[in-house]
Amino acid sequence: MTDKTADIYQQLTEKLRAKAEKKLESLESLPSIIPANELLHELYVHQIELEMQNEELRQAQVALEESHDRYIDLYEFAPVGYLTLNTSCMVIEANLAAVTLLGVERAKLLKHHFATYIVPEDKERWHHYFVRSKQQTGKQSIELTLSSTHGTRLVVQIDSLLIKKDYDQSTLRITLTDITPRKQAEKQLRVAAVAFKTQAGILITDEKKLVIKTNRAFTQITGYSTEEIIGHSLSFLNSGLYNENFYKNIWASIASDGYWQGEIWDTHKNGEIFPVWLTIANVTDNNGFTTHYVGSFTDITVQKEAEKLLLDDHQKLEHLVADTQEELEKVKDDSIRTNTALDVLLKYRETDKCDAQSTLSYNVEKTVFPFLAKLRKQIFHKDHVYLLDVIQSNLHQLVLSYGRDSRLASIYQKLTPAEIQVSSMIRQGLSTKTIAATLQLSPGTIGIHRKHIRKKLGLNGSNDSLYGYLLSLDE
Repeated sequence: MTDKTADIYQQLTEKLRAKAEKKLESLESLPSIIPANELLHELYVHQIELEMQNEELRQAQVALEESHDRYIDLYEFAPVGYLTLNTSCMVIEANLAAVTLLGVERAKLLKHHFATYIVPEDKERWHHYFVRSKQQTGKQSIELTLSSTHGTRLVVQIDSLLIKKDYDQSTLRITLTDITPRKQAEKQLRVAAVAFKTQAGILITDEKKLVIKTNRAFTQITGYSTEEIIGHSLSFLNSGLYNENFYKNIWASIASDGYWQGEIWDTHKNGEIFPVWLTIANVTDNNGFTTHYVGSFTDITVQKEAEKLLLDDHQKLEHLVADTQEELEKVKDDSIRTNTALDVLLKYRETDKCDAQSTLSYNVEKTVFPFLAKLRKQIFHKDHVYLLDVIQSNLHQLVLSYGRDSRLASIYQKLTPAEIQVSSMIRQGLSTKTIAATLQLSPGTIGIHRKHIRKKLGLNGSNDSLYGYLLSLDE
């Protein structure tokens, strides 16, 4: 025992002795022999000292129990999770908030590694943090993502403090604070900040419809800076084109549906009115009470001008179509009359052609063919007879083809592909047998094709030569 400790002990002893002496003197039922007898006096003083010490111990015990109960209440029912880890990262203590946060029973959490509940992508960061926390004194902090036994991910802030004893007995006391809502709110704020930089004008008011914030696009569109309109109502944008009921209906729609959207004309700072496409939505709290209004709009002046140009062009086009339709009707009437006249002319032409063909055929048969018959009787040389046959055949073909189309291509349009093939080979002077062998068909089939070809070409007479007629056509 050091001298300082001995002095403190001596002072306490003296104070206790003084209290005991004073209490002994105050006793009314004290026997008269005690003050005269020094030994009895000393015994009574020691008895009183023991009773006073016992009472102090009892009170200290009660206070300790009360303090322990308060500690348990504070520890067990704290709003944050408390864990105590040993140097092997094993959980040795945990409060109710911690086991609730991790979604595990306390018995299953104790004596298990805390790293089990850290998501894989954060395990390495936790390892470095844990090693550093065991080597340094003072508070250490880190943000990690945990995975509960239910599969739910939550972001927590871990604050740790090393309780240093022997190395093997040192512990790390940590608190787990669920900051998932805060992280989500920060993410939403970042998204909102980016959205606030959009090309659309944005205006935010409080529940009284007084402006509290605008973005840069709002200033570019309306000409009003945020500082000019903070605390003002939205009436500065009114164009004067709408009555009071119009705006009442807008706010009634927002109150019932939560938003309103439509085209409206607003006023620029320079006094000009311009069209915008506006959306107004209300923002409510958890109890459903409106806390803010958010308006978003875009200038549609260019769109309206384009619509006007399109409307003008559409009207011009309608007039043009109407005029053109009228002209087409006139042309149609003229065409009908012209076609009627052409039909009459063609009928006359066909009649004239038939009459001319009949006249030519009659004249040839009555004048030329009798002359050739007489001439044939007077000629005996075979070459002359052959020449006379050729002349007679050509005259006959000339009469048959008079008034007919003389182009080979137009004649072929009347025939099938197989008939065109047979006609081409006949025109080359090939016999029926040769054609049949070439096309790998029977001579009878070739004969049927020849018959159909003659019929389609109008060669009905037996004296009409199909070969001579095809040969006379222009290619």
